[in-house]
Amino acid sequence: MATLSPPPPGLGPTDARDPASAAFRAALPEGMSNAPIADQLWALGVLARLAKGAQLAPDAEDDRLVWIATGAVKLVAPPPQGTADSVPGGQVLAFHFAGDLVSVLRQSAGSASGDLRLVALSDTTLAIFPADRFLDVAQADPAVLRSVLARSLQALHRSRTRMMQMGHKSAAARIADFLVAMAERLADCTSGPCTFALPMSRRDIGDSLGLTIETVSRQLTELREAGLVATEGRSNIALKDVGALARIAGRGQNTSEKPDTTTEI
Repeated sequence: MATLSPPPPGLGPTDARDPASAAFRAALPEGMSNAPIADQLWALGVLARLAKGAQLAPDAEDDRLVWIATGAVKLVAPPPQGTADSVPGGQVLAFHFAGDLVSVLRQSAGSASGDLRLVALSDTTLAIFPADRFLDVAQADPAVLRSVLARSLQALHRSRTRMMQMGHKSAAARIADFLVAMAERLADCTSGPCTFALPMSRRDIGDSLGLTIETVSRQLTELREAGLVATEGRSNIALKDVGALARIAGRGQNTSEKPDTTTEI
C-alpha cells in the first residue's frame, strides 16, 4: 500500500491558497464559500495525496467523509476472509470523481465481508473529514446540511440502479448505461456526441457491472461496429449519440435518469 503524500510546504488543509480548499469552498451552497462555516468545515479536514493505485489507509476510530478534490477513485470491498479472491483487488462497488463526497465507514475487525477501501484510479487529491464532527458543524446551516444529504442520496440512488441492472439488464444494456452515466458525470453530456477519458480499466468496468472483461470488450466492439462508439488508446472514448445509447440501456425519454449535475457539497 502506497503512502499518502503530504500537502505542499506551507499549504496546510485550512489554507485557502491550496487548490483543494478553493474547490471545496466553491462547492458549498451559493454565498457560503467565505462564510465562517466554510472555515470551520475545512479546518476539520486532513489533506492527502494518493498516487495511482494507492489505497486510502483504513481508520479504526472514525467514520469519514472524503471529499475528492481532483482525480478519481473506486470504492472496493475485499472478499470475505477464507474465500477465493475471484476478483483481483476486490469487488468494485462504485466509482467517484472530483467533486464527490464519499462516506467511508471505520475499520471493523469483525466484519464478515471486509472493509471498504478507496483506491486511486489516477493521481488524486483528497480531503478527509471525521463524519460526526463534519455533520455537527454542517447542521448549523440548513443549506449546507441539505447539500450533504443530497450527495448521499444521489450516491445511494446510483448504487440501487446498478444493483437492478445487474439483475435484470442484458450485457449490452449494462455497458450502454455505464457509458451514458459516465458521459453525464465526466462530461456533463446528456445528448448528441460526447468525448471523454475513462480513468478505470475494462476489468474494473466489468467488475462493477457483473461482467467479465471479455464481455466488456466484446460489447464495446459491437458498439464500435454499430458506429455508436469510437475508442482511442486505453482510455479515450467518443460516443456518437448519447441518446441512442440511452435507448439501448433501456432508459427511454421519460424514464432516463437525471444527470448528476449538482456542484454543491
